[in-house]
This record gives sequence, structure tokens and C-alpha cells, in this order.
Amino acid sequence: MIINPTKKSLPIFNKLIKTADVTKAKQFSIANPLFSWHANYFLVNRKKVVLLVNDLTYAAVVLYDISAKNKSNLDQYIIAGMREAFLSVGVKNERIDAYLELAGTIEIGAGFDRHVTGAVTNMITLSSGGRLIDPRKMIQSDLMKYLMRIPFRQKEYTFATKAVLKAFASGLSIVESHVAETQTPVYHVNKTWTDYHQWDKYEGDRSLFADDGQRYERIMKEVQANNAQILTEFKNYLANSAGLSKKVVNKHANNVDLFINQFMLYYTIKTPLKMADDVADYLSDWFPRKVAYSPNEIKSNATSIKKFAKFMEVAGELSQSDGKRAKAAIKMGTELGVEQMLIIDNMSDIW
Repeated sequence: MIINPTKKSLPIFNKLIKTADVTKAKQFSIANPLFSWHANYFLVNRKKVVLLVNDLTYAAVVLYDISAKNKSNLDQYIIAGMREAFLSVGVKNERIDAYLELAGTIEIGAGFDRHVTGAVTNMITLSSGGRLIDPRKMIQSDLMKYLMRIPFRQKEYTFATKAVLKAFASGLSIVESHVAETQTPVYHVNKTWTDYHQWDKYEGDRSLFADDGQRYERIMKEVQANNAQILTEFKNYLANSAGLSKKVVNKHANNVDLFINQFMLYYTIKTPLKMADDVADYLSDWFPRKVAYSPNEIKSNATSIKKFAKFMEVAGELSQSDGKRAKAAIKMGTELGVEQMLIIDNMSDIW
């Protein structure tokens, strides 16, 4: 059985066996979603509350007050929690025994399924107030029953209570993961834009602003037209290689549009090829001062630009070393930008 925690929650599971091959663990999880769970944690009364959600059924296990003192027994608590979850919807003990025997030893993988991760996040939002938490118990049966009566959408809306019974009624078996292995399609970039290096000579050229800046405006529009071409292909890349929805794709493209068409052309002519040099300043200073209204918005934009940097590598526009520099700059800029945002908020409170 594979538990797939978020990066944030990985330290909670560090006493359990880590899977030897994360890729194979993911393949197993995809082939056997009933034997795969995603996990995260939240805080109630300063206690860590671990939430596990089954990939197939969205059954929930909630464990209260997991700490450094007791996490060495976390695998036992998880199994007991799973038994409690399945019993609560009417699965018999002998069927649960069969499930656990097939599941085998718990191994720790890494979160990968955004649909299940989204359900985990929504359940945490519903649970974080602590209203149904009983601090006298580790296994939070009442909260688990409540969460499993809420419909969550997979291909269609489903209730965990019904999905669990259906899964057990269908028969328990492990599918060899190689049966479900699919070759990840290699995305072939359709390069419709022209070579950005033709505009390198204009960077820092103050003569562009002579005569009311008409020459600067003309060059800027040329670069923006080229940017429009690369953004169109960036959207295709997100939709076809990452399988993102149209709404999410448009959000990422709009965030990148602001960075390459406004900030990078704000004082001079710079193309996306120079993004590694400028993205830290953008996220740490310009964006918090001029656009952002919350730290989360800075993080959201950083995520979009990080995806764009990866696309630029795939498209051959950024070298691997420049891609690494861009990633490091995005991380640093995000941390400084969030700090800047908090300072701005504190100053607003004073005034």
C-alpha cells in the first residue's frame, strides 16, 4: 500500500518505509487506486492532525495529535484508522482483513494526483475549525463519517460511503503496475515565434526613448507580438503535456503575460530569454508593490513563471543551467516578495 504525502507533510511519515522507486510507486498507485492514499496534515489546538484520503473512493482517515513521540507507530494508527473508516460504511471485518493483507506493508511515496490532493485540501478546509475533533481520541471517527458523507467530484460527483461499498463489492485484487504503465507522451513544441536574439541589441539602449519614445514603442510591440506567439504555444504545452484545464491554463498564461509583456519591457527591451536575471526583482519588489493583494497571489504567479521556465527549457529557449538559475531566482523572489507583502500590510495597519 502506498501513502502519497505532500512535501509539507513528509516529515510526519519519516519513520515509515520510503518506497525505493517513486516512479514505480506512482505506477502502482495509478493501477491500484484502492490501495493508494494521499495525505496531508493541519493543526487544531496546536496539535498535528493527519488526513489520508483514498485515491479511488475518497474514504477519509483522520488521526489527531501525531507527534515526534508517537509517529514511529504511525503505520499501526493508519491501519486502525482505515479499518474504522471501512467499518463505518458497512464493510465487514473479514473483508477489511482481506484488503489489508493484499495491501501489504505501508510505503511512503509522493503526492501526484491533483484531483485527490484537491479533495484533501477541501476536507482540511472543512475540518480545520476543529468542531468535530475529539481531543480524547486519536482516530476521529465522527469527523471521518462527516467527510465521507460529502460529495466530491472525480469523473462525476460521488460519496465515499457508496464508493467504498462499490469497490469492495467489485472484488479485491492487485493489478501488476506494468499493465497500467503508459509511456508519457513527449510534447513536441510547435515553434511559431521568431528568434529572440534579434532584440538583444536594444537592451539598455537609451536612444530608444528619443523623439517621444516612438522607436521604443515600435520595438516593444514587435517583442510583444513575438511573446503572443510563445504564450499561445505555452498554453498548448500546459493543456497537452500537463493535462490542465482551460481555466488553469489561462490563469498561468495571464500571469506570465504580465511578467514578460509589462515588467520586462517596463524600462528597456528585454525578452523572455533574460527571465533568470529579472524574475527575482519582479517577484520580490515590482509585483508586490504594483499588483499583488496577498502573499498567495505572489506564490500563484511564481508557480506560473516556474512552469513557463520549464516550457522555455523544453522549447530550447533556455539552457539547463539558465533554467536552474531561473528556478532559484523564482524561489528567492517569492520568499522576499511574501516578506515585502507582510511589511506593506503592517504599514497599512499602522496608517
